[in-house]
Amino acid sequence: MFKKLVLSAAFAAMAAAAPASASVVFSDNFNGESQGLNYTAFANWTVTQGTVDVIGTGFYDFYPGNGNYVDMDGSTGASGGITTISSFGPANYSLTFDLGGSQRGDPANTVVVSFNNVILQTYTLNSSDPLASESISFTALGAGSLSFTQTNPGDNQGLILDNVVLSTVDTTPAPEPMTLSLFGAGLAAMGLRRRKKA
Repeated sequence: MFKKLVLSAAFAAMAAAAPASASVVFSDNFNGESQGLNYTAFANWTVTQGTVDVIGTGFYDFYPGNGNYVDMDGSTGASGGITTISSFGPANYSLTFDLGGSQRGDPANTVVVSFNNVILQTYTLNSSDPLASESISFTALGAGSLSFTQTNPGDNQGLILDNVVLSTVDTTPAPEPMTLSLFGAGLAAMGLRRRKKA
């Protein structure tokens, strides 16, 4: 019985010391969208600046094998911006997404990532830069929406955006070393007490 108690307590201590956990609150790989130039019919986004294109497999496919993705500079000469329709509350967040160059030989392009109109990060990529995973951790003190906005003058060739995932992160601190030491001392005392009884 004592061994079972010790094992249960040890598992509880390991669980308490586990790293922060994340829960996905928003995810979009754009594969559910129809392809099109100057696209506005997004299920999860509003076009809030200029125009963007949904391109990919079989249609201006600059990154084969990645399904659909968004060209952040549509076909009207006006660099685009998209903002989530959903708003997200105050929390600690982890944001991941894929961002790549236009692959069309144009000058470098810049995309700004923001939450509730607060800039989180700015990315400038050359045309030949590959599609790569990016990540941002941030704390939102109030509710807001997530935005991606291309800032340079439009030339109909923008950065490529795909696989946007926003997760809340539980940052409850792990037990401090002193707490674990006291826990260990308590288990030792229980062991001594059991030996005396035997």
